Amino acid sequence: MSAIAAVRTSRTVLALGVAARALAWGATASAAMLVAGAIADIMTPIPLGARIALAATATLAGVASAVAVTWRSRRVVSLPRVALWIEERFPSLQFALVTEVEGLRVWPSVATPASSADWTRMSRTRAIRGLGAPLAALASVSLMLAILPAGAVARVGAPRAGDALDRAASRPSGASRLAPLVASVTPPVYSGVRGSITDEPTSIETLVGSEVVLRGRGDARGIVAVVGSDTVPARRAGDRWSIGFSVTARATAVRLVDRGFARIVAIEPVTDLEPSVTLLRPVHDSVLRAGTGRIPLVAEAADDYGIDSAAFEYIVSSGEGETFKFRSGTLKPTRPPAQTRRLALDASLFLDSLALRPGDIVHLRAIARDGNVVTGPGIGASETRALRIARAGEYDSVSVEAAGPASEDKSVVSERMLIMLAEALEKRRPSLQRPVVVGESRTIAADQTRLRKTVGEVIFTRLGGESVEESATEDVPTKAKSMEELLRRADSATNISNDPLDFGGGESPVVAVNKPLLEAYNAMWEASTQLELGEPGKALPHMRRALAAIQKARQAERLYLRGRPPRLVIDVNKARLQGKDKGASGARLPRLPADSALRARAERFGRIIDLVAGDPAAAVDSLLLLRVDALGNQPAFAAALGDAADALRRGQGARATDALSRARRALSGPIVARDSLGRWGVAPP
Repeated sequence: MSAIAAVRTSRTVLALGVAARALAWGATASAAMLVAGAIADIMTPIPLGARIALAATATLAGVASAVAVTWRSRRVVSLPRVALWIEERFPSLQFALVTEVEGLRVWPSVATPASSADWTRMSRTRAIRGLGAPLAALASVSLMLAILPAGAVARVGAPRAGDALDRAASRPSGASRLAPLVASVTPPVYSGVRGSITDEPTSIETLVGSEVVLRGRGDARGIVAVVGSDTVPARRAGDRWSIGFSVTARATAVRLVDRGFARIVAIEPVTDLEPSVTLLRPVHDSVLRAGTGRIPLVAEAADDYGIDSAAFEYIVSSGEGETFKFRSGTLKPTRPPAQTRRLALDASLFLDSLALRPGDIVHLRAIARDGNVVTGPGIGASETRALRIARAGEYDSVSVEAAGPASEDKSVVSERMLIMLAEALEKRRPSLQRPVVVGESRTIAADQTRLRKTVGEVIFTRLGGESVEESATEDVPTKAKSMEELLRRADSATNISNDPLDFGGGESPVVAVNKPLLEAYNAMWEASTQLELGEPGKALPHMRRALAAIQKARQAERLYLRGRPPRLVIDVNKARLQGKDKGASGARLPRLPADSALRARAERFGRIIDLVAGDPAAAVDSLLLLRVDALGNQPAFAAALGDAADALRRGQGARATDALSRARRALSGPIVARDSLGRWGVAPP
């Protein structure tokens, strides 16, 4: 073997020793940090975020240690430096080896088989001796890892949500088994939402129909969960217990009970909304001269979790008077891929294929269904467009308004009031029992029915005549039972004679059919149906559509008769500045909220604030109960209460104070600022 080959062999041995030493020191540094973190977690639980940062830091520490050791021994890759290292151990070479390695050889090679073997043996000894200290340190740290509980090491080495049950901590025999607590949430499959795991949950926000499993450590005997009016006992799984239940549409507070210990977890359901559908084309209702040609249809549909199917629907009404016929069909049904949240629809309606005749009306709309198999499916529909085929003599006559416009102002006010009542009921719906919701909803439905009859009288009744629609309790042939029959009556009222004025029957003019009021009548009918079923939320879109139609009808021309001005009740000029002020004022007290429910909620919040300093655990439970109560009509206040409860449970005082301050501001409402005094010079309230 040549001298250069022998030096290269020694360099390889030394480099392998340096690499092994660097890996050993790096592994020792990482393991040491994991041991320190596991011991600290046993003494005091470390949050998930801090444990993730600790695991990353341990990895970086190991890499940094290995790089530092490698950098210190970086000269091992230099062949002349290795040759000098051999010369130091074998002085008899007298720098001949370095001279030969550097290519300045002036005499025969100094390497012999015996000498090269000595060099390799010495390099191997040096490499092995250098591994002694790091291997000893690594063995010590590995022994400590083996002694520590596996769960404690896993929580630091591979932190994950839900590993609170793996934490090794001593617990007295009589202590509560409700801590630690882990919640596993599995949303419905149709939603496509991934499941989640939460350590020490304060509140759980998830989709209606989700399965929630609460798990703890210890024996399951004596542990129950009160979910609404049901009591669910815990089940045993090894050395742990679990309680499972489904999420309903009503917010609730789940109360866990273990002997004398109790804990509350707020369940906040998320409702799967119906798809929203917008019909982009055709843009407006139209009157066509002939039933031929192609009508392009364009629509958009969107859903919060996914659209299952969508299509265009049409209804053709033919005939007049009492001989009406209806045909319906579907155009281009579409089933998009799963979890498609937005969908564009387009199709073409060929009028020739419908065999339309003069006077026929084609009603078009787009519909979409979501994949909700728990409480649905939810069905969304767009606004309906109407295409009417003109009659033969329609363009030869002049359309004359036979009577002055009806008084829609009263209808507008009444419909607004019903909308406000329905909105208020929908806000209170999560906190009410189902029979109460149905009862109040049917009360609103009765008012809506009366208003619908009033609009019907405006549309159909002749001056001095009787209404076409009878009472809802009488099943008589003259009662209009559907929108189609309503359209039939309207067509009969407007097209039975070509003369715009009918002087038969007492020579009273005929009240012309107003299309916006027909739309309002249709929307009120659908709203009454939903309200009778106890669904104010589904009735609100129809009620708002009726209000918009009535507003459109109000734009008709009006004739106002002259009359006397209203009698003056108070002469402001004479009454101004006539009062007497004695100059004495009483103590001003803070004004309480006018709403009794809001006032009671403010009092509850004040009592909870007083409870925080003395009993934080009871304050957390009280905050969660108040949060469940406020979810329906004060979401900002409820969110701040949830943050405060979570901070108190984790012992984060500053964060809890900030959250409670936000809750107080949300409960009190926005600050009202006024630039000046009122008109009468009195300080504003």
